[in-house]
Amino acid sequence: MTVSMYDDEPLAQTGGQPDQPTPTTTGKIDEQLTAIQQFYDKCNVFITGGTGFLGKTLIYKLLTSCPGIENIFLLVRSKRGKDIFSRVEEIFDDAMFDKMKQACPKYDHKIRAVAGDCMQPGLGISSSDREVLTENVNIVFHLAATVRFDEKMKTAMQINVKACRDVLDLCHDMKHLKSVIYVSTAYTQCPQSVVDERFYDPPLESDKMIHLTDCVTDGMIEKITPVLLDKWPNTYTFTKAIAEDVVRKNSRGMPVGMFRPGIANSRVRISAFCSPSQGSSFRHHA
Repeated sequence: MTVSMYDDEPLAQTGGQPDQPTPTTTGKIDEQLTAIQQFYDKCNVFITGGTGFLGKTLIYKLLTSCPGIENIFLLVRSKRGKDIFSRVEEIFDDAMFDKMKQACPKYDHKIRAVAGDCMQPGLGISSSDREVLTENVNIVFHLAATVRFDEKMKTAMQINVKACRDVLDLCHDMKHLKSVIYVSTAYTQCPQSVVDERFYDPPLESDKMIHLTDCVTDGMIEKITPVLLDKWPNTYTFTKAIAEDVVRKNSRGMPVGMFRPGIANSRVRISAFCSPSQGSSFRHHA
């Protein structure tokens, strides 16, 4: 069962809204909402990769700028002996949330942990949690990825490509979906001298690459990895390029946008995907 990280109150499967209205972070509804705030008003958001730097920045921006959001579902896995609730609490231990906690003291009412793992088929989400998500979620941000340049090909394919496919499969079942944002990287097309805001041909067709990694042994895939990479410098950029092909093929009929950020660190001010100033973003309506 998907529950709030603090009050253990289960979210009812009521077609987009909880049984009782979740309090806004400010405790009141702004009578003059911006267009972005109106878009998020009374919506439930699902985020993968929320424990990472970009994920934390997105969560911060949503909680401080869009008080009308009902719930934020975070896909989290247990790690190093810590359960999903401990790991979600650690997100907000970051100093970047100190001012937010003062301005939005009831932020915790909106945070709901969902047990899952991108290394598992179907994101490792239970059938009951999947039903909650498909009945309630309106907006999806898929940020989860392995960013290690030297990651084993099979691991990189599972996390960066197959999990992306699984997220899109989940989105297809969402009954009240308004938007899906896939976070890629500006370096997926590093062999290109100029990268435009459009899809490019992948290094290999995504379905063929998935089939290859499913059928070939770990030892064999490592031996042929240099050949597979070709012009791509590492498994990170290679698999993220393959994932863009997954988005292109598997997002038909959905309102999907893709964001290609450049190098992101604590010295770069990131506007949580509201502006493409630090990267490239475009909408894809298949």
